[in-house]
Amino acid sequence: MLVIKRFSELSFNEAISLWNESWKHYFSDMTMDLNRFLQKVTGEGISLENSVVAVYEGKLAGFVLNSFRTINGKQYVWNGGTAVAPDFRGMGIGKKLISVCLDIYEEQNVDIARLEAIKENEAAIKLYEKMGYQTFEELAFMQHVGEINELKEQGSNVTVKQTDMQQVKSLPFFEPLTAWQTQFQSLKDFSCAIAWDDEKPVGYTVYKKGFKETGELTGIVLYQCGVNPEYHLKEEATVNLINFAFAPAEGAVRRLTMNVPKKDNALNRLLNEAGFTKFVEQVHMERPIKKELETQASKTFSKID
Repeated sequence: MLVIKRFSELSFNEAISLWNESWKHYFSDMTMDLNRFLQKVTGEGISLENSVVAVYEGKLAGFVLNSFRTINGKQYVWNGGTAVAPDFRGMGIGKKLISVCLDIYEEQNVDIARLEAIKENEAAIKLYEKMGYQTFEELAFMQHVGEINELKEQGSNVTVKQTDMQQVKSLPFFEPLTAWQTQFQSLKDFSCAIAWDDEKPVGYTVYKKGFKETGELTGIVLYQCGVNPEYHLKEEATVNLINFAFAPAEGAVRRLTMNVPKKDNALNRLLNEAGFTKFVEQVHMERPIKKELETQASKTFSKID
């Protein structure tokens, strides 16, 4: 017998045991200890009350984690992890979990549901498609290890200066709808910078630098990099932003990008030119919730008429 209950009903030990068991034989190592799991829950705004667990004949079998945010006046939900333990795969449990989540999204007045899936995970993608999700873009984690060749600046029109989150968010061309884990609400100990052409802001970047206790730089992660689409020197602005975020060029540190959209734009071309390579690719999927409800309601009324 299959029972679905809320994730909040689990003890901490049950939660971390289910998490680690359900990710066995996955595309990458997703296991973590309890502290890291709790950091994920708090950092990504996971609602355990509105996340679900599958219990099959008394055994924990799988889960879906959900996080909710209001962005640009719309209510979004993000699937922060769907996994089924190896002994219970192929039994339709994943489909049942997603179906229950869609009911929860309706109850929570969600407008749009989003998730990411590993590009090679064809089975998961097919399941999401059957449940109404569609891919609207592809994302990539990219990396560069070792000293990096600083990209050549094209002219001197653009300068980059450190700033804070509020100044970035106030930019008229700021894009808040990036991948969930790159949004400000998910980040900690990050830095921001804005590119200027004279006194006019033309671009921004959000990144994080990691250091040892000795102060030695160990790694840099680029979360966001955007340029005003109306600015005529997009490549120059992007070059300066990349150089600023990944500085200094010296030092054998690991430089990463997190869930950068795969587009034929200056950012991707320049990262490739600098020697960055893709090591994880994902599809970014979404599904309307309220819109579908309205459509279903109108069909129901027409049948009654």
